[in-house]
Amino acid sequence: MFNNISIRAGAHAIKIIQDEGLDLSRVKILAGASGSAKFLVLTGIDRLLISLFKDRTDPLYLIGTSIGAFRMAAFCQKDPLTAIKTLEEEYIAQQYTGHPTREEITLKTKKILDAYIDDNDIEAMLNHPFMKIGFLSNRCKSLLKHKHIFLQWMGLTLAAGVNLFNRNGLGYFFERALFCGPGKKPPFAAMDQFPMEIHGLTPSNFKSALLSSGSIPIAMEGICDIDGIPGVFLDGGILDYHLDIPFLPNSDKLVLYPHFYEKITPGWFDKPLNRKPDSLHMENVVLVAPSNTFVQSLPGAKIPDRKDFITFKGKDKERRTYWKTVLEKNKQLGNELFEAIQSKKIRQLVKPI
Repeated sequence: MFNNISIRAGAHAIKIIQDEGLDLSRVKILAGASGSAKFLVLTGIDRLLISLFKDRTDPLYLIGTSIGAFRMAAFCQKDPLTAIKTLEEEYIAQQYTGHPTREEITLKTKKILDAYIDDNDIEAMLNHPFMKIGFLSNRCKSLLKHKHIFLQWMGLTLAAGVNLFNRNGLGYFFERALFCGPGKKPPFAAMDQFPMEIHGLTPSNFKSALLSSGSIPIAMEGICDIDGIPGVFLDGGILDYHLDIPFLPNSDKLVLYPHFYEKITPGWFDKPLNRKPDSLHMENVVLVAPSNTFVQSLPGAKIPDRKDFITFKGKDKERRTYWKTVLEKNKQLGNELFEAIQSKKIRQLVKPI
């Protein structure tokens, strides 16, 4: 019955789930990770959550990086289901000939943002009755603040080398930029592993800030001087690839985290490493991911990823067919999660992160 989803939880969250199931009123944070095309496996769960949260009154704090931030920007719209659908369609419709330049990829990403976020709706998004949007970007330091691609390559190489020995050393290369809406600061605003500044979101800086959260190093341009905030900003996933952050220190509330994988990789440079997240950061996290069985049922036995643009180069019709098949099948994930919550069988299904 529950072959398609995997539910994992941190040390504190698993006790709560095993005792009472998943009470959505306990959820205080909704999280979304970097992962480009991987998000196409999660939109069935996203649609379910839009439905389950629609009558909520208590604040729900959203935090994401890169495509996770793009998803969060769909959740807080007046018509989030249409926003998710448009985000899917525009992402799948991307097409590149030859070797795309940084400028071309950046422009097409802006086109996606413009398609699913109307400028006239941003004020209402920032003042949503209960969805409190936030997302992370990174202000570049050292060589990385230069636009020249050779200097960026050098900076990234040095940063990757430092990260091998100590992840904290990335603070010499990047400064976290937490962008959030008006009102009370989110529970994670005190994170201090790296230098960080908090910036308020406004209708005039929203799209630039959001674009910066998804500006993949080398592949895209850095975003400069976001509405008067000086600096060059790159992908929030560099430091916070899968969000290894102190979400909810000293709280009995939960973080609901629909994710592509059953594991958390802290930073972008940690992808080839076996670095684990801080267990204290994961204490309140409830992670919902596609199971290995589900992934094996997909075309090619894999979820979509950015490399598909290369794998299917010149065969965009085949890529789109594959990605649309994933969209059709991901409804199973939403259905199973709903059944697990409603029946309280989630109490038996949940396993440790």
